[in-house]
Amino acid sequence: MTVIIVICVNILVYFLFKHYALESELNQLENRSVNIMEEMKASENQTNTEIMNHGYILSDGYISVVNQDDVAIVKFATDVTYNNMELDYRAHQYKRTIDYKGHHFAMVSLPIVWKDGNVVNLQLFENVDFKYESFQMLKWILVGSTLFVLILIFYINNMVTRIITEPILQLIQHIKKTEDTKDYQPVHIQKNDSYEIKVLSNSFNDMMNKLKEHDEKQQAFIMNASHELKTPITVISSYSQMLKRFGKKDERTLDESIHAIHDEAQKMKFLTEQLLFVAQITENKTERSLEYVHLPTIVRELVDRMTNVYTHTLKVEDHTDSGNVQIDVQSFKQLVHIFLDNAHKYGHTSINLVLTETKQHVMLSISDDGIGIPQAELPHIFTRFYRVDKARSRKTGGSGLGLSIAQEIAKKEHITIHVDSEVNHGTTFTLTIPKEVNYEITP
Repeated sequence: MTVIIVICVNILVYFLFKHYALESELNQLENRSVNIMEEMKASENQTNTEIMNHGYILSDGYISVVNQDDVAIVKFATDVTYNNMELDYRAHQYKRTIDYKGHHFAMVSLPIVWKDGNVVNLQLFENVDFKYESFQMLKWILVGSTLFVLILIFYINNMVTRIITEPILQLIQHIKKTEDTKDYQPVHIQKNDSYEIKVLSNSFNDMMNKLKEHDEKQQAFIMNASHELKTPITVISSYSQMLKRFGKKDERTLDESIHAIHDEAQKMKFLTEQLLFVAQITENKTERSLEYVHLPTIVRELVDRMTNVYTHTLKVEDHTDSGNVQIDVQSFKQLVHIFLDNAHKYGHTSINLVLTETKQHVMLSISDDGIGIPQAELPHIFTRFYRVDKARSRKTGGSGLGLSIAQEIAKKEHITIHVDSEVNHGTTFTLTIPKEVNYEITP
C-alpha cells in the first residue's frame, strides 16, 4: 500500500509541475500578444508590421498573421525550420502547446483588426524545448527518488517485521517445545519488548501456568483414582484367592469372602459413579432447570427424608421472610445432601440447619457437633481425594470426592460456600444462595 501511495504521489507531482510550468509559459505569451494588440490599437503613425517588430522581440520562436482565408500575410521566424507553422484561422482567442518538427512550442492565437479593417489571427509561437528537458530531468529525479524510497521502505519494513516477528517466532518455538516435552516453562520477557509483545507473553505465561496446574491436577486425579480403586481391587483379589483355596470346604470362609467382595464392589461402584459425575459437572454436561421455589420448604422436605435414614437429630430453624430463590432444585438437593452426609459421618448426635435472608440472598447454615477440622486443613478440604483424617474416612466409607463435587455444583449454581470449624466442637458450612440468577451468565 505504501509503495502504491509513493508512486501515485510522484506521478501526481510530475504532471502538476508540467501543467503549471506550461501554463505559466502560455500566460506569459498571451500577455505579450495582448500588449501587441493594444499597441496596435493606440498607434496611428506606425504600421502593424513595425508595431509587431517593436512589441515582440523573438528569442526562439515564430510569429504570423493569418487572414480568414488561412493565408499568412506576415511571418517572422528565428529559425527557417519554423516557417509555415501557422494554424488555421479561428474567430476566438485560444492557447495551447504543439509539437512541430521535433520541437515543442507554446502557442497563442487571438483575433485582431488589421490596418485594412479585416479581422485576422495574430499567432505567437515560443519554443519551450528547455521546459521539456526540465520535465525529463524531473522525471528521472522522481524515478530515482521513488526507487530510493521504495528500497528504504523495503529495508525498514524488513527490519520492523523482524523486530516484531522475532519474539512471536520464539514464542511459537516455545509452544512447540512445550507441546513436545510437556515442560510448562514461562517465556522470558525482555525490557525492550514492545507493549503488545509483553501483553502476549504475559497471556502465554498465564496460560502455561493454568495448563501446568491443570496437568498436575489431572495427574494427581489419575494417581488418586488409581490408588482409591487399588484398595477394593486388592481386597477382592485376596478374598477370591482365599475362595479358590478354601471356600468350597469352609462355609465360614465362603460367607466372609462373599460379604467382603460385595462390600468392596459397592465401594467401587460408588467411587466410579462419583468420578463420572465429577467429569460430567466439570465439562458442564449436566442439565439444569431453574425455577422459583420456597427454599425452607425444600430444606424441610430433604430433612424429613433424611430423618428416617440418619441416627442423628436433625433440626431446622427458619428466620427468612419470603425465602424464595431461583435454583435448580435437584442440584441444590444434591449439594445439601453432601453436607448432611458429611455432618452425619463426622458429627456425634445432632445436625442443625439455619435459614436466614438478606435483600438479595438466602443463607443456609449446616452445623454438626463433630470432630471439627484443623484450621491448617481448611484451604484443602475441597481438593479431590483430600481427607483430613484418612483412617476415619476409610472407615466411614468416604472417597474424598464429596466436598469437591459440592464445590463444582455451587460454582454452577452461583452459590458461595463458607466454612467455620473448631476442632472437637464441630463444623459449620454456610451456603449463600442468590435469589435470582441471570440466565446470560449461567454456565
